[in-house]
Amino acid sequence: MEKEKEGVKTGRRGISAERIARRMLESKGFSIIGTNYKIKSKGENIAEIDIVAEKDGERYAIEVKSGKASLSSIRQTYANAKLAGFRPLLICKKSDEAAKEAAKKLGVEIFEMSEYHLLLEPEELESIVKNCMEEVMEKYGYMPYAFMSNKDIKFFKILAEAESIEDALNKLGIDEKKFGEKLSKMAKKGIIPSRSLSFMDLKKYSMAVISQNEFYERIKRMEKEIKEIKKLLEKLLNI
Repeated sequence: MEKEKEGVKTGRRGISAERIARRMLESKGFSIIGTNYKIKSKGENIAEIDIVAEKDGERYAIEVKSGKASLSSIRQTYANAKLAGFRPLLICKKSDEAAKEAAKKLGVEIFEMSEYHLLLEPEELESIVKNCMEEVMEKYGYMPYAFMSNKDIKFFKILAEAESIEDALNKLGIDEKKFGEKLSKMAKKGIIPSRSLSFMDLKKYSMAVISQNEFYERIKRMEKEIKEIKKLLEKLLNI
């Protein structure tokens, strides 16, 4: 039982580290392309990359370690990046000289969370914490409710069902520019988060929005039916 609890604790720590790593990358000018990116060979999954991000037209295969970087994590980052054809980058809490030397030889870039946080301005740290909290709230369905039109709901349903950004654009019948403008308008209305979202994050958010909207619609129908029953009972009692 203790081992099981420790495994859950470690898993949660890893998820939190990845969440912070995404915000950290965005603050450094990276665009998040995807998370838990699977590398396939002949239809079989052979490896998985924690985060795929892009900066200055170049894609990075990013591994995230909640603790100290090891030689093993350096090799894993390098191998996965080679398989995907991306640049290798490792985000960790800290790294020793041996890990740094191995990373240098293999061309693996290292971002240390401890050093990064020390360089942050208070406003930047506040923004990262705020975005992480928003993401946690969204994960568990606690999202601010904003009025949405039928067009907005249809938009979210298409995103939730789409297999890729290209599939979504095709079904929506718009190009990337108009898609970006649509997201920007929705962010200003408070319908979606103002922070940048990868397609997978946007897809998950869309699914959550649809579920939340369906829940509120059911509540409205229940309230209407209860009012009708109440009126009927009042009429019967007055007879």
